[in-house]
Amino acid sequence: MLLMELPADRYRILSPEGRVPRIGDLISLDQGFTGPDGRPMILACFPTRGDSLYEAEIYESELEPPY
Repeated sequence: MLLMELPADRYRILSPEGRVPRIGDLISLDQGFTGPDGRPMILACFPTRGDSLYEAEIYESELEPPY
């Protein structure tokens, strides 16, 4: 679950029905990587019945554990 609001430069809206990430979103985790500042990040999306609404680069600290 997403715990914090994300800055606009770390998410991309993927569909016409898409929206910005919101606190409390239950997201689908894709892959982990190291962010430019050396902190662990995760590429995630917010799936719906059809397309995903958005894709985001999220710090692990912005997610509720366990990841």
